[in-house]
Amino acid sequence: MEIANQMHTITKALQGCNIEAKSVNYYPSYLDYKSDYTLNLFSIDINEADRLSKELAINLINENNIFHFHFGTSLTLDYSDLPILKNLNKKMFMQHWGSDVRLYSVASKYNPYVKVKATDEKEIINKLEFLGKYIDNCIVSDAELYEYVKNFYKNVYLIKQAIDIKDYTIKSKKINHELCIVHAPTSPEIKGTDSVLKVIEALKDKYSFNFKLVQGMSHSEAIKIYEDADIIIDQLRIGSYGLLAIEAMAMGKTVITFISDPMKDKYPKELPIISANPDTLKDTLEYLIINKDMLKKIGEDGRTFVEKYHDSNLIGKNLLELYKGC
Repeated sequence: MEIANQMHTITKALQGCNIEAKSVNYYPSYLDYKSDYTLNLFSIDINEADRLSKELAINLINENNIFHFHFGTSLTLDYSDLPILKNLNKKMFMQHWGSDVRLYSVASKYNPYVKVKATDEKEIINKLEFLGKYIDNCIVSDAELYEYVKNFYKNVYLIKQAIDIKDYTIKSKKINHELCIVHAPTSPEIKGTDSVLKVIEALKDKYSFNFKLVQGMSHSEAIKIYEDADIIIDQLRIGSYGLLAIEAMAMGKTVITFISDPMKDKYPKELPIISANPDTLKDTLEYLIINKDMLKKIGEDGRTFVEKYHDSNLIGKNLLELYKGC
């Protein structure tokens, strides 16, 4: 499963390290991410999907030695590939990304604003227990996700999200241009979109700015809108930053997203994200609107941060070292 273009980005980075790597996506979406093998299981009945995925799995198992899975999925719908891969001593890695493992009972202890997609915690735990029986190695991007998976895998590694830096540039702005604020929720309830819209309406009565809500368009279309933004509001409830924030920083944008108190201590001190939650967004956004001269420096710091910590070339090398070491 492709999550925020990570499979494609990681695969390209590994190919840049002279590794023969391919990506497989069974669930293409309107975001239109690229992959080497695409099998749209949404478009066919379950029996046909089962047959086609198993045919592909047989070929891939024969051709490859390392399998890097994502979001709790594998090559087959029934996970029948996992015992085969384990018996063949093939290296396996499972990378979890967020809603596939986030447990409200855990997250709510340190984050009063958290919302989760999956409310059946027993189902999440059962799947993690099952995956851990076959897969020793787990990858997550930060300390928040580590808390959910640490008891289910033999080894858990922290490797940050990857972005292809050269695909993102800082677009120059005209002097005294109208401020542009963008919010792009893939999951409005999780991202706190209701709070964002209320704050935007309240501030429009006092200040002149352009607001764009990005939904239901391809990733490439969304990027064009992000390029014109000055401020990008990501999520207000999760407590950690994700790919939209990284993309926005790479384009030199000021990013507002909620960073929980525990996560502030886990991230690098130079993280330039402006933290806000549903209770503080109005004051935070109003301050940035009034002091818009500071946005350029924040954006430049964001670009520097992404180059240092999220460059796909660096992440590719980190993954290659991990693959070799396990």
